[in-house]
Amino acid sequence: MTLDQLLRSRRSIRSYQPREVGDTLITEILDLARYAPSSMNSQPCCFVVIRNADAKRRLALLKNAYCPREKRAYAADFLATAPVVVAVCVEKGRAHDRERENGVLATAHLLLAAHQRGLGGVYLSAYQPHDGALAAGISRELGLPPEVDPVTLVPLGFPAETPPAKEMRPLADLIHHERWAPGELTRV
Repeated sequence: MTLDQLLRSRRSIRSYQPREVGDTLITEILDLARYAPSSMNSQPCCFVVIRNADAKRRLALLKNAYCPREKRAYAADFLATAPVVVAVCVEKGRAHDRERENGVLATAHLLLAAHQRGLGGVYLSAYQPHDGALAAGISRELGLPPEVDPVTLVPLGFPAETPPAKEMRPLADLIHHERWAPGELTRV
């Protein structure tokens, strides 16, 4: 699969086959995720691989408990059924005040590497910008030291669903040259 095909075909997967995802495959994916750009090449990202059913269930309960009202239709129950959940974390002392950006970039690499190997996953935030309770709960659940913050949770598995093609906004609505073009913003 070419990079163009990979980027265009990746979808968020929330339903997984009851099939084991081997350690070698996870290691390959995490090896590629660590190549993500990072602030001053500090490489602050680290990963917690979760396979324990009770731990995955507790993470799902945490995500649901702190889910914003407008996202309640997207319950995180599927976390409990994923063969593997990867918590992408960041060592704060290495991140140069760019914890979230570094973690998000590593997560993007992780999702693309997983997709290229036939796995599906979905990006889930492990923090909320104005409330630290979700991140604190995940940190407690995973036993993270105080100098490490969770940034995302990524459930991974062999897809048990095929989402439809993604509908994209017209490219012409997104590109502006030199300055913002006059006119209204496209509303969702």
